[in-house]
Amino acid sequence: MSALIEIGKNESEGAMAKDKEKPAADAAEGTPKKGKGKLLIIIVAAVVLLAGGGGAAWYFMHAKKDAHGGQEEAKHKTDPAKPPVFVKLETFTVNLVAEGEDHMLQTDIELKVAEAKTTDMIKARMPEIRNAILLLLSSKTAHALATTEGKLKLSGEIKAQINKALHVKEDEGVSGVFFTSFVIQ
Repeated sequence: MSALIEIGKNESEGAMAKDKEKPAADAAEGTPKKGKGKLLIIIVAAVVLLAGGGGAAWYFMHAKKDAHGGQEEAKHKTDPAKPPVFVKLETFTVNLVAEGEDHMLQTDIELKVAEAKTTDMIKARMPEIRNAILLLLSSKTAHALATTEGKLKLSGEIKAQINKALHVKEDEGVSGVFFTSFVIQ
């Protein structure tokens, strides 16, 4: 019997040893499984965060463009770019204020207007407009008109005179005065 007890004891010790080895083996195998699981979770979380961040960036960038672009598109649809309208005036020939010598100015002028209806207004008031321009041109000296600054100043003065004759605001009437010919003799 003692032999049987010893055999039973040995068998139970062997089983216990196997049980002790089994958790050690499972622990050795379990560590990589847990590590692989953690690594997989970290990778999936990183991909989700990057995708979410990229999606959020895309959304906010396009939301700003749509907010501004939508307003701009609405403006363009309601107010399409119209080509400018030009009105050619007849040639002006005037004597300039004498500074010792007599000088004469001969110039061709074209007016830039925003709308075709302004062209009709100019034609209806052409005698008043030509008179205002002739009086303005004849009040200038050759020296004052010889420089670029002098011509630009004259252009602004002509624009103001015409808009005054048309009884309109500056943005509703003539928006530009262009000299297509300018000769001082």
